[in-house]
Amino acid sequence: MRAITFEEFGGPDVLVEREIARPKPGARQVQVRVKATSVNPLDIQTRRGDYASTTSLPGRLGVDVAGIVEAIGQSVSTFKPGDEVFYVPRLLENDGGYAEYHVEDEEIVAPKPAGLSFEQAAALPLAAGTAWECLIERGNLRAGERVLVHGGAGGVGVFAVQIARAAGAFVAATGRQEHSEFLKNLGARTVIDYRSQDLITQLAETTGGQGFDVILDTVGQDTIARSLGLLAQFGRIVSIVDQSVPQNLLSGWEKNASVHFVFTTQSKKRLERLKDLVERGLLKPEIERTLPLSQAAEAHRLVETGQRRGKIILSVGTSDRSANG
Repeated sequence: MRAITFEEFGGPDVLVEREIARPKPGARQVQVRVKATSVNPLDIQTRRGDYASTTSLPGRLGVDVAGIVEAIGQSVSTFKPGDEVFYVPRLLENDGGYAEYHVEDEEIVAPKPAGLSFEQAAALPLAAGTAWECLIERGNLRAGERVLVHGGAGGVGVFAVQIARAAGAFVAATGRQEHSEFLKNLGARTVIDYRSQDLITQLAETTGGQGFDVILDTVGQDTIARSLGLLAQFGRIVSIVDQSVPQNLLSGWEKNASVHFVFTTQSKKRLERLKDLVERGLLKPEIERTLPLSQAAEAHRLVETGQRRGKIILSVGTSDRSANG
């Protein structure tokens, strides 16, 4: 089968398409014919060596999979060949989805949402799952609360805005001015350009001085320190970004704030909740561009330029020459 691999850490050019053996499912595992995957920051970080101590070379990438069950291992009870599925592979523990076939544990695989293409479904698992985990599971978001999403037009941000809206929250987001209408169409009540010199003042005015109950940081740098003063009493900040620079958290003390850091986990139940939102018309994937698997390096370059509006998808077609590979 065809797969994208890398034999050294570095830039996008280290990604090479190769023929490798097709993996076979073990007990309670499914073999999936991959139809689409996507590019995430975790793929970029793994490729450049941020997780070198836990990454074996030659390496594989791909933390979103949408496809069709091709074969099942012993004791699999919930899937059969032909079932359409989507999931997040075991992060940093399993081969990635940039390949024609992938094997994963049955317990973290979920049925694909009805009505979505495989490309659309591949945009969901990691990014939408992360947004759900941050807002609902860790942020404990409740109807009627006020939510701020920093980086609303990014891969996680576009889902966070929609999930917060579906939960009955008032949603504000930061983003570029040109993304304002896009984010409002997703459910943001107000969008403020993050480049504004008086950004924090404008955000404070958004809530009439009451503060935000939940703030999601998808940007990093000093976002947490700058946002603590925007919280309501007992507010929660949730961040998905590595914090390499110490930040002053003193202003969170008087707010009785809690700060959560999320490196997302795998959950079939979470994917099923997302599936329900999609099928109820409350959540939709936003795809900026779709490229073939062979252009994985170019897809990485696009993601690394920043200023995305939705996901970059890799479409995977099984070739005749590798049908028995």
